[in-house]
Amino acid sequence: MTGQIVAFRTPPTADEREELLAAVVDLHTLITLDPVLGVSPVRIYFLLNPQAVARVAACLDSGDPSKRRPPSAFALVAYDFPFALYLIESSVPSLRPHRAQEIVSRSAGLQGDALQVAATASGIETCPIPSFNESGLKAAFFPDTQETVTHLFRLGLRGNP
Repeated sequence: MTGQIVAFRTPPTADEREELLAAVVDLHTLITLDPVLGVSPVRIYFLLNPQAVARVAACLDSGDPSKRRPPSAFALVAYDFPFALYLIESSVPSLRPHRAQEIVSRSAGLQGDALQVAATASGIETCPIPSFNESGLKAAFFPDTQETVTHLFRLGLRGNP
């Protein structure tokens, strides 16, 4: 799946911000539903206010377009690896520890793909940001948690130039 860079030529209007916020709320509801256990180790942070967007932009590589012209919003996907390991070890106690680690790592990787599919279904363009300062994002947004940043996306509404 490929993403496209979505940037507003002019600052978004209040209506566009409200529309994006409504789409993000729908997306959050869609992606956080876990039909099996009712719990999930994925944590998704939708960053829409200008101060949070600026904090993300500060953690990007200097060549990233978002550094020069930040989008209206970012989605930061974090994963609680210790919690995920606990869930797997609790449900399959005979699983070898290295295999449990592999499963948890693969699950964390799939969360970004799941977010992109759900975003597309919700009318939100996503563009993955492949290189970012993970420790900077963790320090900026959730320094006292077990979460690890696994994905970062630029967000925008489809059809907004």
